[in-house]
Amino acid sequence: MRNLRFTIYDLRFTGYDSGSSTIAGRKNLKSKIVNLKYFYCLLLTAYCLLFFSGDAFAIKKTREEIEASKRCVLCHNQISPGVVNDWEKSNHAKAQVTCVDCHQADSTDADARRHEGEIISAIVSPRDCSRCHPKQVMEFNESLHSKAVSFVQNLEGDRAGDDALAYKVEGKAAAIMGCEKCHGTIVKVKNGIFDKDTWPNNGIGRVNPDGSKGSCTACHTRHLFSIAESRKPETCGTCHMGPDHPQYEIYMESKHGVIYSSEKEKWNMDIAASAWDTRHFRAPTCATCHMSGIGGLEPTHNVSDRLSWELEWPLSEKTNDWKGKRERMQMVCLSCHSKNWVEGYYQQFDNVITLYNEEYYKPIKKEMDELYKLGYLTKDKFDEEIEFEFFEYWHHEGRRARMGASMMGPDYTQWHGFYELAKRRLELKNEIREIMEKKGKGK
Repeated sequence: MRNLRFTIYDLRFTGYDSGSSTIAGRKNLKSKIVNLKYFYCLLLTAYCLLFFSGDAFAIKKTREEIEASKRCVLCHNQISPGVVNDWEKSNHAKAQVTCVDCHQADSTDADARRHEGEIISAIVSPRDCSRCHPKQVMEFNESLHSKAVSFVQNLEGDRAGDDALAYKVEGKAAAIMGCEKCHGTIVKVKNGIFDKDTWPNNGIGRVNPDGSKGSCTACHTRHLFSIAESRKPETCGTCHMGPDHPQYEIYMESKHGVIYSSEKEKWNMDIAASAWDTRHFRAPTCATCHMSGIGGLEPTHNVSDRLSWELEWPLSEKTNDWKGKRERMQMVCLSCHSKNWVEGYYQQFDNVITLYNEEYYKPIKKEMDELYKLGYLTKDKFDEEIEFEFFEYWHHEGRRARMGASMMGPDYTQWHGFYELAKRRLELKNEIREIMEKKGKGK
């Protein structure tokens, strides 16, 4: 385990009444909570001004540590100046968090190597970051982001065999440069040397040599580690885009995205998480809804904590504790919308999911299962055209319809979603009937 070299105290407060279990109840507390938050935020702001303007709160270092850090900067300023330029502008630099503080390793670490008199690792893992950001790492570990590798490798249930599409049908190189760049991979090291099939990798669910999961720099890119950058939808759009999960495109089509596009230069995206609210922006970004402390909520790095439906799976199901998660998400909505508006929108959204599940997915899935049962389709995935058709049916059109409804994207719900679903459903039914007739005659 890496040495514990310093600790920064996590200044935060509690503004959440777990005993108030209804939207209305929590909303009645909202003004008191917000006023209390503003008071503490003033204190936090004063702290930060001191923290970043002088040495009062800087990390204390020995002369040897200072000299080692200077050597890093002098050398890398010549061979990789972009790294140094980023770091010098970062809050890490202002707090005297240096290269050695983050990259120093123990000699027993699998990825440790000796470099210019220091034992270091190229990978700074969430376990390393947790020395100063324990709350954020703990929350991340509870999120779907931390499990992202499992969504592309060794799939089970209704997804069993789907990983063959990337790793066998398309080819391993495609999976490494495609799926794994967002989902992450299991980083392998042998005799201190990285397996080049697994490194470099910056996927959000990366399994690191120290056993920790995740890559903080997937959102807070190195070596600036900007809060503002991580809150912008373009950051999420690196992975959440495209024909199969176009959350970025849906957001930009929505009224929220339109307002963001027209006003983003005026917004303050660099405020402390506990104070970042509608005074600093006029419409939410991805981070506002899924992570912020708006509406009396506790800021979180568990991006799944407010999701009441599983929209990415073939069949949408309610999440564990879906009522609590929905209530938390609705508290975000209530910062700008009325209770009736929020409840009405969620009812429309639920109706869309029910429509997809009952009228589109379940009937076709039943007929596909029958083909496998009768032996009319092989057990190998993606060796027959209809399997590609069915995959795109739920993985592309089905997701677009459901995600469009969840994020105020009418065009994605309709033309990119249910129109395509209706067309594909007819095509699949015809293909299934033809296979039944053709194969049945041969028996």
